[in-house]
Amino acid sequence: MQKIKKILCATDLSKASGRLLCFGVDLCLRFNASFLIFHTIPFPHGSVTRQIEFARGGEKKEKIKSAQEKIKKLMAGFDIQWDSVIAYGDPVLEVAKAAKKTKTDIVIAASLGLSGFQQFFIGSVIGSMAQSVLQPLLVIPPAKTMWDPTRSKLELTNIIIACGLKESDGYLKKYALAFSEKFNSKICLVHVMESPLNDEVVESTSAPYDETQRLLEERLSLKLKDIMPGKTHILHGVPGEELALYAKRHKIDLIVAGVDDRPGRMITTTTAALLHHLPCAVLTVPIKF
Repeated sequence: MQKIKKILCATDLSKASGRLLCFGVDLCLRFNASFLIFHTIPFPHGSVTRQIEFARGGEKKEKIKSAQEKIKKLMAGFDIQWDSVIAYGDPVLEVAKAAKKTKTDIVIAASLGLSGFQQFFIGSVIGSMAQSVLQPLLVIPPAKTMWDPTRSKLELTNIIIACGLKESDGYLKKYALAFSEKFNSKICLVHVMESPLNDEVVESTSAPYDETQRLLEERLSLKLKDIMPGKTHILHGVPGEELALYAKRHKIDLIVAGVDDRPGRMITTTTAALLHHLPCAVLTVPIKF
């Protein structure tokens, strides 16, 4: 089981930040972890000269002071020890550097809920963060309504592990078990079949299609149970899309999925689709592929 002792919460200090910090505090209390609040002041728009003036002048100091005051105000109602770090630069790169420098165990962030059209033109910060941060990243989906202060805790009743039927699935299992223990969650291992026949599981045969499919699903279910005894489910189709649909239909609260652990990695199409749809909270875990 994976130990989580230090949590970094990356916040943009927008109106939705209270909800994210509230969930971060709850996470820290459950894991008995230290809490670090991180905020980045982005480069100002304009020429290089404008950026130099901003960095050297009093404007940068004023923004840092303003950010510190906002964080103090947001954290005033929480009985927990915390610390904050304010950086200046590209938000994604600065979060990655801070997480590495502070030896953070997990980074928590919230999605802005951009539409597909907006993501196409300005990109997804969360997607870029999943590629750059070398630690597990817990992404909280945007709230359908404004943050309700009476709902101050994360609810992770049902967790699924997006299994690729590789050795690395065991690493995803460690994090799923860690969250399951603290939230008393149920875990289901889910694998999505893209092809009607997987030669690694069952050899090609002249048997009827339905029989071959049944045999393949039985073999896949056994492989999933080898990873962890319990509930398993086999889906058919495009992995990212099917996992997102399954999460919505079965009221899943957290999906644990893998990303390449190498610097400059590309997240898998499955994980990218999950971060795009965000049917629930998603925990991306760097693993060796």
